[in-house]
Amino acid sequence: MLILLLANLAFWGYTQGHLAGLGWAPHDPREPQRLAQQVAPEALVVLNAAGGETASFPTATQGPEPEPPDAEPTPPALDASPPLPATCWQATGLPPAQEVLVRAALEHMDGMNGRWNLTESLLPARWIVYLGPFPNDAALQQRRSELRRANIDHRELSLPSLSPGLALGTYSTREAAQRALADLSRQGVAGARVVQERPDTVVYTLRLEGVTDAQRRRIEAMGILRDRPLQRCP
Repeated sequence: MLILLLANLAFWGYTQGHLAGLGWAPHDPREPQRLAQQVAPEALVVLNAAGGETASFPTATQGPEPEPPDAEPTPPALDASPPLPATCWQATGLPPAQEVLVRAALEHMDGMNGRWNLTESLLPARWIVYLGPFPNDAALQQRRSELRRANIDHRELSLPSLSPGLALGTYSTREAAQRALADLSRQGVAGARVVQERPDTVVYTLRLEGVTDAQRRRIEAMGILRDRPLQRCP
């Protein structure tokens, strides 16, 4: 009985590590000496034998992954600004009296030096086959109705010397107008004659180059162009 008691006492001392000084120590399942020998435990990767997948443990925070050396740079954003407005404007058909007015105004306008010019051209004479003048508008409209029923082209005239009246054709020579008059007479048109609607006429074209919208609006506000508005250059 005493031997059994001494054996239990020795076993208790062994399991509690009291006999480690004598070289008798129990096995430690935690193996702290192996943990101390590990290198970079945060890089440990666990393999899943069943599915072949891997799971990695989080590592220390790193900066953004650098681009490979052969990666092309990101192209810059395209310029979405709207196109610049046209800066060339012109007004055509200016009579000589108006040309003088326009020239005087632009020669004294700030910022217009070298930005404008006036060119001269000749409008050739023009003849028409003419009906009129009519005594009143009612007579004019009655004659127009007759021409429409006969399918004869015509236009109303605005020149004070020929209004109210109708042009049954426009021609560059008197001879061409005379031939047209003969044809209309054979169609039953009575009372028509050949007249000159316009003699050879000198006209001018104003051209503005590189002006700003503010300058263009200022020129239009002057009233020097009258019924010849500025239009974009062709």
